[in-house]
Amino acid sequence: MKYTQLLPFMDREELKKIAEEIISGELKGVRLQALFPFLGRENLHEIVDQLILKKDAETLQSAIPFISREKVLDIYQAAEKGEIPNFDASRCIPFLGSEKIKDLFRELVKNAPAEPEVEDED
Repeated sequence: MKYTQLLPFMDREELKKIAEEIISGELKGVRLQALFPFLGRENLHEIVDQLILKKDAETLQSAIPFISREKVLDIYQAAEKGEIPNFDASRCIPFLGSEKIKDLFRELVKNAPAEPEVEDED
């Protein structure tokens, strides 16, 4: 039997404890990503905060489909500020929601340098 077969039957508090043990390095041989579907949103949000502090780009990427748009935005903003090295902030965009994407577009356009005009070669 594999440990992953037991995860759906464990309570969220125990899964959170296991996740914290994985993050601290106390528990080896268990993939943190395997817990994500079973942690519950609140516990997972706490784990994501820890992963942002640890700058764990790979694990954060795996968490994105399981967290709220607000928490995805936290990851996006941390990545844009350079707080999560090797994390491509654009990977968050499909999970942000249309209103936030519109806001980001407007902000990027507003802050973009003016493009030089192209002269006609005729």
